[in-house]
Amino acid sequence: MHHPATRARSAASRPIHIGRLTLEITQAEGERICNCEPVKGVGEACYMLLVPLSGTLHYAQAGRTGSVGAGEYVLLSQMEFHEFSAPANASLMVLRIPTLELRGRLTSVDDHIGRRFGANVQMTRLMVELLRSVAEVFADCPPPNPEALATEIFSFVALAIGAEDRGSTVDVRNARYHLRRRIFEFIEKNLGDQELTPRKIAASSRISLSYLYSLFNDDDTTVSQFMQLRRLQRAYELLVADPGGRLTVSEIAYQVGFKNVSHFSRSFSRQFNMAPRDARRAAQETPEPKAPLPAVETQERLPRHRFTGHTLQASP
Repeated sequence: MHHPATRARSAASRPIHIGRLTLEITQAEGERICNCEPVKGVGEACYMLLVPLSGTLHYAQAGRTGSVGAGEYVLLSQMEFHEFSAPANASLMVLRIPTLELRGRLTSVDDHIGRRFGANVQMTRLMVELLRSVAEVFADCPPPNPEALATEIFSFVALAIGAEDRGSTVDVRNARYHLRRRIFEFIEKNLGDQELTPRKIAASSRISLSYLYSLFNDDDTTVSQFMQLRRLQRAYELLVADPGGRLTVSEIAYQVGFKNVSHFSRSFSRQFNMAPRDARRAAQETPEPKAPLPAVETQERLPRHRFTGHTLQASP
């Protein structure tokens, strides 16, 4: 697990839990510095979308350092060591997205870590306003269908990040990215096809099976694993969006491409730690509002960091 080290005289911190989503807005009176160790298990890790609402945020991860101003964002991963700092009185919004939720929606997610590409201004503005509105509206009163709302937020965040400008770079990595994106779109359109196979996917892009497999190795997964993950995510979305049970579990299983309902139920339970019927039941329940967390106490002074164009250095 990660161990953030934070120095602040006091900080108002109120995490908002909406289904699988955690959104937090903090404001520290003292300078805030976080040094976070990597999380080893993919199932436990999250991507963090950091959005300063005031002040400037400095960050470092995967050999990249930089800063973002108010209303901008940077994506960091808990899978690798990362650092970020904010000045006194800066307000910071943090959205934590389970790793598998974003990887199942966005091509080559890790390419976007550390603001490697320029953000789309219009999509960024919409995304930030959406997250701010969610934080304000549901601070004390949770939504009636939190899991469905979480799904929509994840999808929009993936859309905004995916709109980043990869520039005019023409290289092997960029070409692979565009090919992977076409393949992802083909899989998405054909999830309900029970006969969808790696061979059929490769044929749709006129590439060999071995090259198709290598494209998915970029994300440490396989074609079959990715297809199953997206089918399970789609099933989850359908279940929480239909708390009244208009569609049966069996109908949803077949609709997302599973041939066997028992296999679907076992796979769903392993992925989400709950049975399909329990996911639907959870969507019907509205949890009690959570009390705000107490202010963060003053912690031991940490070394101040200087962010340069190449490295993150500690200074006395």
